[in-house]
Amino acid sequence: MSENESSAPLPQQDDPTIEPWWRRSAPLAAGASLAIGAATLWFGNMLNRVPLDQHATLSYLLMLPLLLIVPAFSSAGMRLAWLSWSGAQGSTRVLVAIVVLASVMANLLAMWRFGTALLRIFGS
Repeated sequence: MSENESSAPLPQQDDPTIEPWWRRSAPLAAGASLAIGAATLWFGNMLNRVPLDQHATLSYLLMLPLLLIVPAFSSAGMRLAWLSWSGAQGSTRVLVAIVVLASVMANLLAMWRFGTALLRIFGS
């Protein structure tokens, strides 16, 4: 670099803020929330059918941190449903509302089934 050239830093361009996918597409977020609700409902129902024996309580107690993913995913699905409802605009709002209601019901039912499974496993 010669003495005549200045060593001033080049101006930096600000990165444009990119919104997350669930804010860009409310129907996609509602569909993802419904998929989360259906998957966690399936898993919650599966837990209600596990066989129980004299060592099952200890085994499930050791697995409990892993099993707590069901209410965590259901809570995330409920949050995603709320975000999709608040982000819906125009004519898609009715369609999103139907999917969001189904999603909320599936996620609440999944949490309820998980709770009854825990009562069944640890209540015996």
